[in-house]
Amino acid sequence: MSLLVNKITISPEEKNSFAENGFVKLKKLFTDEAIDKLRNLIAQSHQVKKVPESYSGDFSRVGYDLANAVTKTIYSHENFKNTLKQLIEHKLIFTQGVGFELKPNRKGFHFHLDLVSFNFIKPEDLAYSIWIPLVPINTEEQHGGMAYVPRKAYPTSGYYALRYELIQHKDFAEFCQTEEFNYFEFFYASKVEEMVLDKNKVEDSFEVGDALLLDKFVWHRSVPLLEGKLPSRMAYTMRFVDSQARYSKILLDGLYSLIKSKGDDTLTSFGYKLTDLKDGDLISKSKFVSC
Repeated sequence: MSLLVNKITISPEEKNSFAENGFVKLKKLFTDEAIDKLRNLIAQSHQVKKVPESYSGDFSRVGYDLANAVTKTIYSHENFKNTLKQLIEHKLIFTQGVGFELKPNRKGFHFHLDLVSFNFIKPEDLAYSIWIPLVPINTEEQHGGMAYVPRKAYPTSGYYALRYELIQHKDFAEFCQTEEFNYFEFFYASKVEEMVLDKNKVEDSFEVGDALLLDKFVWHRSVPLLEGKLPSRMAYTMRFVDSQARYSKILLDGLYSLIKSKGDDTLTSFGYKLTDLKDGDLISKSKFVSC
């Protein structure tokens, strides 16, 4: 088997930081071979395409449900599982791979939480993303990485719960058709919230092979790629849910209904592939996921 994942040791300081802040940089987790294979996955896949006008992120190209044998080799590798085991109590279940390409003058995503990415699990249940830049990220030059905010700076415990309650409210569908709803940021941080988030954001440089692990309760956004020697920034994101996470058909249906009613493009319908689950079942029980 090709060596795609390096064996790394997480320091006590990194463990404590992740537990407190919700994110941690994983230095040199991936080998050059792994990065090359992920670049090829994005470059050659027909799923990675020009972003439709209705898409909420300002990217050059994006592809959802993007995974192949390389992806499985990575998340099945003992070095990969051992790295996550040092930081996360329960086993994780791979759900989705996503490829992004960001060219200069594109803004990517505004500050958000991964509400849509994990719209098929209960609001309080745990999930994680591993963001893998496929080019160097230099905060002193072109930028193009991500900005993320420690959980303590702006706790998000009520964010998911509020939206879960809203989509079940008998008057919510009618409210969505009013002018007042246009002033409510359902999926992104408001302008006022952005002031606090920008004040407390962290932006790191990344070498090729580094990655960022963050949980679903961390506010984050893209950092625009400036003009420079890199023609674009490609990145690959791997999504995981906790083995104890439960299926939520209520949240899934409610969010998709809202997205479509606003004329936006969902781009992925992963949650609807879990046809062998009912509301409240463990995601790990589905035959359509990889444990």
